[in-house]
Amino acid sequence: MRPSIYFLVFSSLVASLATTTQADEAAAVFVDVQAEDVPYEPHPEVPELGYSVLSGDPAEAGVYVVRLKIPPGLTFPPHHHDEDRHITVISGVWAFGIGYSGSCDDTVSLTAGAYVMHPKGGVHFDGACGEEPVEVQIIGRGPVKTTWIDEPE
Repeated sequence: MRPSIYFLVFSSLVASLATTTQADEAAAVFVDVQAEDVPYEPHPEVPELGYSVLSGDPAEAGVYVVRLKIPPGLTFPPHHHDEDRHITVISGVWAFGIGYSGSCDDTVSLTAGAYVMHPKGGVHFDGACGEEPVEVQIIGRGPVKTTWIDEPE
C-alpha cells in the first residue's frame, strides 16, 4: 500500500518544523549571571558608582537592563529622564524622592524587592543616604537621556 500524498506532505512539514524549532533554540542566547558575578565597572561619569549593563545598551534603541551599586553617601541631585524607567531595589536601602529638594530628609526608604517607576520627565532624586551600599536594577528603553536640574523649571 502506497502512502497517501497527504501523509508525505504532513511528514515533511513536521520534520521541517522540528528542524526549525531546534535551529531557533540553538540560535537563542540565554544569559544567566549569579548575583556575586555581576560584572561591575566604574561608571564613566561617576567612577565611584558601580555600573553593569546586563542587556541592551541605554545609548541605543531598544530595551536595556543595567545594575548600579551605589556606595554609602552617594546621592544624585534632582533630574529627569526622557523615557520611563523601572527600578527594583536588589539590596540595601535606596533613598528615593520626588521633586527638587535633593535632601535625604525628603526621601522614602525603599528596601530589597521594592519597585519604583520613574515616568518620562518626572523630576526626582535618589541614592544611598544610609551607611550601606545600595544595589538597584533599572530597566528602560533606549536611547535615554538624563537631564540634571539646578533649580525648579
